[in-house]
Amino acid sequence: MKIYYLPLDSSGWKPADQQLMTFISPKRQDKIRKYMQVSSQRLSLYAALTARMGISLLTGIPASELAFQADSGQKPVCISAPDADFNFSHTRSAVLCCVSSKGSVGADIERLRAAPLKIMRRFYHQEETEYVTQGSEQEQSQRFFEIWTKKEAYSKQLGLGLNLSPESYNTLSPELSSCLLTWRQEDYLCSVCGRDLSSIEKIMLTEEDIQEFYLG
Repeated sequence: MKIYYLPLDSSGWKPADQQLMTFISPKRQDKIRKYMQVSSQRLSLYAALTARMGISLLTGIPASELAFQADSGQKPVCISAPDADFNFSHTRSAVLCCVSSKGSVGADIERLRAAPLKIMRRFYHQEETEYVTQGSEQEQSQRFFEIWTKKEAYSKQLGLGLNLSPESYNTLSPELSSCLLTWRQEDYLCSVCGRDLSSIEKIMLTEEDIQEFYLG
């Protein structure tokens, strides 16, 4: 599995961004334009570009020849490379994307902040709640987002999204924890989920890397 992490400047739309829009599908372009904030537009754009780049590097298929399908409520797939699965997540100035040829994958990233601990009784398994509350006051927020990103990555790997009740499964169980990897990256908690975590490569990207790949 290749894991890409991209910190993103959210100061404003740049000339290169408009050029990069031509490398994604019209459907994705429409989705990007619907975001009210420029920072969200850039996150969505660079997440799509990172996924396309990752699949191209994995399969050898030129990025411009990749076609995607995203049915409502379903996990997006690359129909040009059916053996390659991908998933991405973005939040406040950072993108996380994973690509694999060894089964389905899921990814989630969240910025560390004061955690809304009260919602755990609605969304967390009892063992997960106990794990969070047993930490020190300083540890609880990080543990909260550790569990949150794990649950998101797992549900996205399955492609079930909101159809899977989050409180019904325990990401700390041996069965699920074996397919989950979580780490802190700067001010973010990151999690990926996949069947094969034995060969993982984490790749740090910059905006310039994306621009160089597409624009030369």
